[in-house]
Amino acid sequence: MSIEVQHANLKVVFKRGFTLSPELSAEEALKAVLQAVKNGEAKEVNIAVEYSEEDADALADLEEEEE
Repeated sequence: MSIEVQHANLKVVFKRGFTLSPELSAEEALKAVLQAVKNGEAKEVNIAVEYSEEDADALADLEEEEE
């Protein structure tokens, strides 16, 4: 089952800062940030995802069935 994501936020707090070249594309910058997280440079990572209303209801129903 796939769920349509309407919006997602990723907040990463690094232990010692993180520098990116302003010439990177958005995709390259995201890859660099995710690689830094994978390498353990992040102190804290918060992710928030907003689903479409229909899919959120289906997800809630699925979670209830699993309990």
